[in-house]
Amino acid sequence: MPPRESQAMPAARDPQHAPPPSPVAHKAPPSPPPAAKKSTPAAVSTPAGKPDGKGGRGKPWFVDLFDEDYLRTLPFLTPQATQAEAEFVIDAMGLTPGAQVLDVGCGYGRHAMELAARGFHVVGLDMSTPLLVRGAEEANRRGLTINFVHRDMRELDFEAQFDGAYCLFSTFGYFDDETNKKTVSNIARALKPGGRVLIEILNRDYVITDLPTRVWWEGDGCVVLEEVDLNYFSSRIQVNRSVVFDDGRQLEQEISVRAYSLHEVGKLLHAAGLRVLEVSGAYHTRGRFFGNQSRHIIVLAERKDPAVT
Repeated sequence: MPPRESQAMPAARDPQHAPPPSPVAHKAPPSPPPAAKKSTPAAVSTPAGKPDGKGGRGKPWFVDLFDEDYLRTLPFLTPQATQAEAEFVIDAMGLTPGAQVLDVGCGYGRHAMELAARGFHVVGLDMSTPLLVRGAEEANRRGLTINFVHRDMRELDFEAQFDGAYCLFSTFGYFDDETNKKTVSNIARALKPGGRVLIEILNRDYVITDLPTRVWWEGDGCVVLEEVDLNYFSSRIQVNRSVVFDDGRQLEQEISVRAYSLHEVGKLLHAAGLRVLEVSGAYHTRGRFFGNQSRHIIVLAERKDPAVT
């Protein structure tokens, strides 16, 4: 999950997609936080499950990254962007109100709340307790019913329950290749036969031409600096992130996310029993993918019906 929508320097090529594709910016609040100031500083279901990692410095990077401080680094996403992305999800998956939908890596639940407001029954799943609590509080304030579940996507155990599922904003690819493959299979198993899934993945063919790079931007009372590179052997984007807050606190974080080429995505989904229906390079270019010119691979697939040969 490193940030993707960064208002960074050097200048962005596209105001909606500023460099770099650092993996983590999907869990922003529904409206941007206040601009940085240089002068002054609900119900969540928590099923039993084993924590990831061994604690302390042995924990994987994604276990503790997503908290209130993380939200302060993301002043980029707007309600208009969230609405457009939610409409993309609904249209691409052909969902009708009343459908059961799974949001994998829901974070604060900005997409889940848009879908719930339009009559869908949404289960939002994430490992971050702080973000789930924020989401539950906001959903309650807005009078929305969303089942926020505290769970690791690697331990998904739903069986043919959902009409649709989605995993957006570089939330996919945190784990090793075998575990990523298992995670896709978990998502596929959660779908009803014929159910559809939408997954957004970093496009290796794009990032390979864009890295290494250094970028920085201002958040809510903080400045973020990232050094981003690609490991050519593992196809993992490596991010060294420094955050300096107005109160003098500093955070140093390391982030690692797997980037995929389109042919790899196809094999991954096929192995999970999914049929690829459509590939897009951006939310505003549905059904059009431009190879190494598309930063992301937004792939739509459906679960094959085992009764149909």
